[in-house]
Amino acid sequence: MKKIDHTRHMGIFDASTWPVTLIGAGGIGALTAITLGKMGVPALILFDGDRVSPENTATQFYSPFDVERYKLAALHEHMAVFAPDTVLQINNFRVDGSTPWSLMASPIVISALDSIEARKGVWEAIKDKSWMWYLEARMGAEVFQLHAVNGDDRNWYDQMLASQDDSLIPDEPCTAKATIYTACIAAGQIGKTVRQIVAGENPPQLLIHDIVKGAIIQVGG
Repeated sequence: MKKIDHTRHMGIFDASTWPVTLIGAGGIGALTAITLGKMGVPALILFDGDRVSPENTATQFYSPFDVERYKLAALHEHMAVFAPDTVLQINNFRVDGSTPWSLMASPIVISALDSIEARKGVWEAIKDKSWMWYLEARMGAEVFQLHAVNGDDRNWYDQMLASQDDSLIPDEPCTAKATIYTACIAAGQIGKTVRQIVAGENPPQLLIHDIVKGAIIQVGG
C-alpha cells in the first residue's frame, strides 16, 4: 500500500497520535474525513446510517456511482484512495443516547449533523464521557457554525443545547440547503480547529463564518 508523505506540514502540526470520532458522513462529514486523513489522523471512528441519494452527488463527496450505497461504504473506498494510511472503523447507524462509549471512544469527537434532535442524541451519548474535545458543526445555507467544547468545561454547551429546538430554527427551501463550496470551507475550518488542538492551542468556543460575506466571528477560547 502506498503511503502519504506528510513532510510538508510536519513543521506546523503532527496529528499522528490523535484518533478522531466523526459522526455524520454527509456534506460536511465526508469532506472532513478526507481532510483529517490527509492531515495524518491515524484512525477515524465513523458513524452514519444513511445512503447516498441523487441530490447528494452535487453537494457531497460522492459520485453518481455511489447512489443507493451506504455513505460509509462509499466513503471507505474513497478514503482508501485519498488517505490510505488512515484506519477506519465503520458503524452504519446513527448515534443516540444508547450508543456505547466503547464504540466511540477517542480524544476528539466531531459531529456533523443536520438537526438539533440528532445533536442532542449525540450529546446524550458523550456528555459525561472522557473525551478531550467535542466539535459540533452546523451549516445554515451559507453560514457555518462550529462549537468547540473543552472536556474540562462542558456545562455551557449542555445548557445551550438544552435550550434549543428544531422548531425554533427557520427552515431553508430545499433548493437552498446545501452547496459543495460551503461544505469544503466547513471541512477546512474543522481541520484548522483540529490543528489547533493537536498543537496544544485552545480554539474559540464558537466560530461563525458567513461564507458569502466573508465575515468571521470568534467567541471565547
